[in-house]
Amino acid sequence: MTTPRFKRAAACLMMVVIGDTAAAQTLFGRWALAPYACDGELDRRPDTPLLVEPMSVRWFNADCTVVSSYRVKDVWYYQGRCTVEGKSSTIPIMLDLRGDRLLVGWNREPVTEMRRCRINIVGP
Repeated sequence: MTTPRFKRAAACLMMVVIGDTAAAQTLFGRWALAPYACDGELDRRPDTPLLVEPMSVRWFNADCTVVSSYRVKDVWYYQGRCTVEGKSSTIPIMLDLRGDRLLVGWNREPVTEMRRCRINIVGP
């Protein structure tokens, strides 16, 4: 026979485990075409990392605020209000999460496949 306290503890543990699994599958973070592009901002768009945050997406010289979004399975469709060199426009952005890969559709251009950047933490 289980006690209510045991049931609550088991439910909390399951929420933590499920939460960790969901967090591992998030599309938020830094993505790039190749590992060398993860380190910083470079001169050409293909060489720059894509930065995905809950309410913004940044890539090369485009800084976009998400104004609307919807999800179909693991694919997110955003409307981004983007500023590029002082000019604003609204563009479609498609983000298709596939494990450690992200398929990116940017302003109706051909889809680009990126990989999640690994964060290297250097301690004292």
